[in-house]
Amino acid sequence: MPHWRTLGAVSLTTLLIGCVPLPPRHVPPSRPLARTGRCALATSWSTPYASTHLLGTLAPGKLRVLAYRISVAPEAGHRCGSLILTKHLTLLRGPGPLHIVELRDFYKRDRLVAERRSFVGRDIPTSGVYRGQLTLPIPPSAPFGHYRVVSLLYARWAKGPPLLIARTQTRFAIVP
Repeated sequence: MPHWRTLGAVSLTTLLIGCVPLPPRHVPPSRPLARTGRCALATSWSTPYASTHLLGTLAPGKLRVLAYRISVAPEAGHRCGSLILTKHLTLLRGPGPLHIVELRDFYKRDRLVAERRSFVGRDIPTSGVYRGQLTLPIPPSAPFGHYRVVSLLYARWAKGPPLLIARTQTRFAIVP
């Protein structure tokens, strides 16, 4: 039977010297990250997708999107805060090299204010149900009001033309 004091001392020492990472500090998504007047805006604009379970396959060169939706939580955020954009994708695809690109456009009063492009094909290697999350930072100069996010998925097999395979949208607000 191990000595519990020795095991506890080794665990504490390992934790203190940094070999075991501590979990990240939780920051509510709609609250400012700092009260210094500056915001932490560093983020990755590409969404890492994780497969929740696999589905069957189609013939080579075939693709069918069964469902695609995005949501924002919370629905309202503050300047210097952040929102969580969650994407759910269910698709059937055949084998072979498939390139999938997501175009994400942000609109305020039907006027384009920002756009992002992400290559997500490598995260979606087979048919399945996929889920991805992305943190959207809110800059300190963002105007208050209602916004709309439109997400378009384009796919292209090895040498074929790009085709629009899915479109979805959601809304959020920036409040004082």
